[in-house]
Amino acid sequence: MDFQKLKHLLAVIEHGTYSRAADAVNLSQPALSRSIQALEAELGLPLLDRGTRRVRLTPYGACVAERARRMRFEEAELQRELKTLHSGESGALSIGLSPTPASLLLSPFLAHMAERHPQVRVGVELGATAALLEMLRAERIDAMVCDARMLYDAADLETRPLPPLRAGLVCRKGHPILAHKRPGIEQIRQYPVASSTLSPEVSLRLTETLGPGGAPEQMVTHRCENLDALVELALRSDTLLLGVICVTRRQQEAGLMVEVPIPPDPQRQGHYALARLAGRTPLTAQDALYEFTRGCWDGFASLGLRAQPVRNGLD
Repeated sequence: MDFQKLKHLLAVIEHGTYSRAADAVNLSQPALSRSIQALEAELGLPLLDRGTRRVRLTPYGACVAERARRMRFEEAELQRELKTLHSGESGALSIGLSPTPASLLLSPFLAHMAERHPQVRVGVELGATAALLEMLRAERIDAMVCDARMLYDAADLETRPLPPLRAGLVCRKGHPILAHKRPGIEQIRQYPVASSTLSPEVSLRLTETLGPGGAPEQMVTHRCENLDALVELALRSDTLLLGVICVTRRQQEAGLMVEVPIPPDPQRQGHYALARLAGRTPLTAQDALYEFTRGCWDGFASLGLRAQPVRNGLD
């Protein structure tokens, strides 16, 4: 059934005469009459009583008109919903964040969406990159920010690399290890070491810098994918935190934590990326995630360009 013919029927009903209805829909009166007749022929029933001065609906016409009004309303609603989806004012966005991106982005991104896109329904999944990748491929999340190492050569993904983040060791202010100008693996192994799952690249660089005992499987005593919990652990104990330096940027700025001066290595970096399924049309809300992440990430990367001077809390 041609919806345009239903609109012509509604125009005749609402304007009362063929001449006024024809003007409203930009048709000649004969063309409008032919459209209504074609609709009646298609349905096999009379829709209008034409024996009176004013057009009136038959019982069949009243039934068709009621449904046509609903269809017109749904068409308008569809147009409105598509417009708000395209503008990013509505819709749903489900994202995945691996541990380091979660620590860096979760709270500020949720605040950004609440302020800039309050009608968008946002869902967040936290976890290791492998688990998030399964969710993305199963279309349970729309996009993710994660460790880039598992995304290499994935033809089904559209990935955008982010600037690398320098990795190292961080401890609380006043930690005994800061008494050493350049602590080695012997000094480090005297204390608990906490970390989330590290990329093979970072693990390799630690081994090359500190020796075999610096491999995370040898050195790490507390492993957890919630970096905020590990930061709190390092603040409250002699535990050393191993990972991306900028995760503790606020604590370092407040003078609560400092970087442990292990031997420098410019290649000791974490590599992360934005990812979504290739070949899909993204909603504007997904673009909001991409724009927000890239805007923040440049700042995170700049914080770790060089090692910060050690502030010995034992003084």
